[in-house]
Parts: sequence; structure tokens; C-alpha cells
Amino acid sequence: MDLEFLPKLLTNKKIILGICGSVAIYKAIEILRNLQKLGASVRVVMSDDAQKFINPLLFESLCGYQILTTQFQNWGEIPHNHIEIASWGDLFLIAPVTANSINKIACGIADNILLESFLAFGGPKLIAPAANTKMLENSVTLDSLKLLAQRGIAIISPQSKELACKTIGKGALAEPLEITYQVISALYRQDFWGGKEVCITSGGSKENIDSVRYLSNHSSGKMGSSLALASYFLGAKVTYIGSVCPYPLPLGITISTAQTTQDFLKQIQKWQQSHNLSKNSYLLMSAAISDYIPKIQAQGKLEKEQIGQEWNLPLQKNLDILSTISKNQTTIGFKLESQNGLENAKKTLQNKNLDAICLNEISPTLNPLNASENQILWITKKGQKDLGRRDKLSLAFEILNEAKNL
Repeated sequence: MDLEFLPKLLTNKKIILGICGSVAIYKAIEILRNLQKLGASVRVVMSDDAQKFINPLLFESLCGYQILTTQFQNWGEIPHNHIEIASWGDLFLIAPVTANSINKIACGIADNILLESFLAFGGPKLIAPAANTKMLENSVTLDSLKLLAQRGIAIISPQSKELACKTIGKGALAEPLEITYQVISALYRQDFWGGKEVCITSGGSKENIDSVRYLSNHSSGKMGSSLALASYFLGAKVTYIGSVCPYPLPLGITISTAQTTQDFLKQIQKWQQSHNLSKNSYLLMSAAISDYIPKIQAQGKLEKEQIGQEWNLPLQKNLDILSTISKNQTTIGFKLESQNGLENAKKTLQNKNLDAICLNEISPTLNPLNASENQILWITKKGQKDLGRRDKLSLAFEILNEAKNL
């Protein structure tokens, strides 16, 4: 999958990829490639059973490192063993991990090269189970998973679908992108954002003219999606309210679809009412809500014969969500301007009682609505800061870093 929306987030990171013997082993190839695309160096440890499914040479040709197996260890001048690799990595991921290995890890058993390496590793650990449903849901395995979670090992939940044994149930390895997201989150998580409620609105509102036509704008939802990803990676509990979702988001993000202004308003108020909000909760209003909406919304399709040679569509000023909702949470607005941007943004900050506002401007060289890059001026009542022009995910991290000071 194209991961351009996650620009080199794992640059200079060293990741150990452990592989157990499982039919799901073919997905480990895509996981490896995803991690490399994001800039990580990846070394692979394979159990003896894993080698029965795929020759280590395949992984070696992809990662550029000799694969650590029982047969290929070196304790000499250039060490290549379970202690050496455990000292090398920043994070250890086993994907797939079998029910057998899950139960062994829980008991501290290290009777093969993979489990020896995992036991010797002292950094962040993640496992992605892949097993028959009955094996995975056996009380012994469930107890082991609970124990591993208590010990700080992240469990990447398997999927429910048809398994290799032709039964349908929970046990299929999580998708490679979801596993990649979990790796990023394990490396980016910050104590400040851990568990904080963050709500992000995204995309353009769509106001019906009739049953087939609507009034909208060119907002792609890329800025909002980037804010959702960054918040999630930092450890927040994220709710995404949007008319469009340009990137697949992690399963841990709550996604609510909104089309009209009223949809956005209701979903925001639902989020506010369902959480005990305070200034430690954050609402980032990056959605492009229409300033004007059709005065009359026709039922059915308006035919050309009804409309005539010219269509004089009457519009009326739209509801202002930011002026309507409560401000119990820290509220950050977004402002798109083509002229008098700073002046208009400061007025909005004051008039709508916002904690901060992000100004982005349309220029001859940049229209941020449907672009992968943006340029943001961060504005508060205390001052302003140019966050520069860069990809939207990098800007999202910058915005959240500034939000910590509100």
C-alpha cells in the first residue's frame, strides 16, 4: 500500500520482526515492507516452524540483514545471536505469533531462538496473534494474553473472518497497515496525551439542493485525518467526525460520518455529552463548513425544465457551529483565507472565544484544500507562531505540540 501520507515516521528506528510458523506468515512480508517505507531498519528472527513456510532467504533479500535462526547464530568477533539482536532494536514485534508462543511467552519459556530474543529484549514489545479461534479463545490462551497485557506487552487484536482451517471466527492476523499503525503508536506515545479525549472534525460539509445535488467545497479531509492520526499515535482517545476519510484510520479511532452542518453539530454535541469534558479535552475544528446553504431543499430531482435557462439558487447564511457549541473543552479553530488572513483570524479567535486558531491561506503557489502540504500560522491570544510549510501529518504533530501549552 502507498504510505505517502505517513512520511518517514520511522526514520532511524530499529525494529526487530519476529515470525512464528503460521499460514499468516505471508503478511509479514508486507509488514516488513511497510516499516521500511517509513524509514525503519528491520531485522528478522524466524522460529524453526516459520522456516517451514518461507525460506529465510526471502526475508534476507528484503531486509538486507542476515536472518537470525537457530542454524545461523554467531558468538564470535562479529556476533549474531539473540543477545546481540535484542541489544540492537528499539522495538520488538512478533507478527504472526501463534497460540503456542503466546502461552510460552506468558510463562517465560524461551526454548527457541525467537523466544530467547524476545525474552532478552528490554524495550517496547508488540505481538499480533494469528490462530484458530478455539485455540485463541481457550481459557489458557486468554489468561496468557491478559497476563502479557498487564506486563506491558501490546496485543494487536486479530480479525474475525474465514480462517485457513475454513472456519469463521476471530483469529486472522490483523491487517499489515493496522500493525504498522500500532508500531508507530508504540514509538510515538507521549504521557501528556495518554488517554486524553480528542475530537477532530474533517472534510467539507455537503448541503442538499435537491435529492441528487449538493453545495460543498474542495476540502479533502487530509488535514483532519492527519490530526486524527497524530493524536492517536501520541496516545489520545480520538473521535473523528468527517464527511470524507482520505486515509484508512486505525481501528482504535472512533469514526462518525457527517455530511450536513446539522450532522456535524449533532455529532460534536454527542461527543461533548458522552464525555466528562474539561480543558484537558480537545476539539479541533478543521472541517470546512459552508458559510451559506440553500434556502430551500427540494424533494426529488429538480429537472432542467423546472429550472429554466438560468438557475438563480437562493442561499441563506449558515449556522455557525463554533459560536453554537459549548467551550468546556480546549477548542482550536481553523481559518482559510485568501486576503486579510491574520486580521480575520484574530477576530474569529476573539469573537468565538477560541483557545487557538490555525490560519492557512490560499496563495498562487498553495491551495491547501486538496493538497498534501499546508502552511499554518498558529495564533493564540498571547501571540502567533509560523509552523512552516510541510506535509500535513508533520503539521498535525506541530499543532498538537503547541496545543500542549494552551
